[in-house]
Amino acid sequence: MAAASRGAWRSPVVRLVAGLAVSAAFLAVTVSRVDLGETARALASAAPGGVLLAIVLVLVELTIRAERWRILLHPSAQVPLRSAFAYLTVGYFANTLLPARLGDAARAYLAARSFGISTLVTLGTVVVERVTDTAVILLVVLLAGLAVAPGSQIAGSAAVLTAVVLIGLAVAVVAAIVVLRSGLLDRRYGRQVRAVVARVAEGAAAVRRPRGAALVLGLTILPFGVGVCTFGAISGALSLPLDPAEWALVLGVLALSTAIPAAPGSLGTYEFAGVTVLGILGIGPSQALAATVLIHVIAALPPALLGLASTLILHVRIADLQIAGSELAPGSAEG
Repeated sequence: MAAASRGAWRSPVVRLVAGLAVSAAFLAVTVSRVDLGETARALASAAPGGVLLAIVLVLVELTIRAERWRILLHPSAQVPLRSAFAYLTVGYFANTLLPARLGDAARAYLAARSFGISTLVTLGTVVVERVTDTAVILLVVLLAGLAVAPGSQIAGSAAVLTAVVLIGLAVAVVAAIVVLRSGLLDRRYGRQVRAVVARVAEGAAAVRRPRGAALVLGLTILPFGVGVCTFGAISGALSLPLDPAEWALVLGVLALSTAIPAAPGSLGTYEFAGVTVLGILGIGPSQALAATVLIHVIAALPPALLGLASTLILHVRIADLQIAGSELAPGSAEG
């Protein structure tokens, strides 16, 4: 029965329908709070200079993230920056087509096949990216929330989420120690699990030395800072009365919202998060939705278009993206 349930979840149709249902619910709640006409007028009045600056900053951020991934891949394969950039954008493009951010899994699968290394190793590099990104985002949201909106739901939620993550890490460490001492990994299936974990852990080889860890951390903080400036450009284009600490809080909440399994592109959940956090900061719902839609489009569209170009240049078919995402989806044999 459980196996049948896992098999059903691996179905692209099931994942897509579930994601669309989640997105539709969040989108309905968001739209019910705004005047869409006022939102359209706010978007139409956006200063072109601010929008253009935001697009340039998105490309800068993307290049920095590609360099970080290249460094993470380096112990296993010497990948040129242009190749890391190309497959990174393929992942962004796949995220616009696949639900639940399965584009990350597709990127790991396709890049491994191209670079001649294990899929589990490339998956390990993506895991390192996600862990460092999440740690930085949680810290920023916690500190920014306490600074600009103390006592708010955002600050409280960030504190609770941070505590949950820390407790979860502690439990994971304890559980790992118990399993290691129990001898379970010396049995047949235990050896298989240990082999898989070891291969995934190879993706973290670049951060095992202090210099490598510091470099990867720096290349995690830097693009987030560029992203904050991107939202600042959008905020200025719409004349929103927000300061840099508030830009950071909004961007952090938006980034965390992408972890919610939803339709491709995090449609609905992203807008709900943006309108909610901007409302706490005193921005009206219609203006808040305009800002969220604008940052969503600018953050997603250029990387996706570059990813589409990369799929054509690399001769990756759309069907390949779906297959690759399914190969490493939760519940898959290899995942």
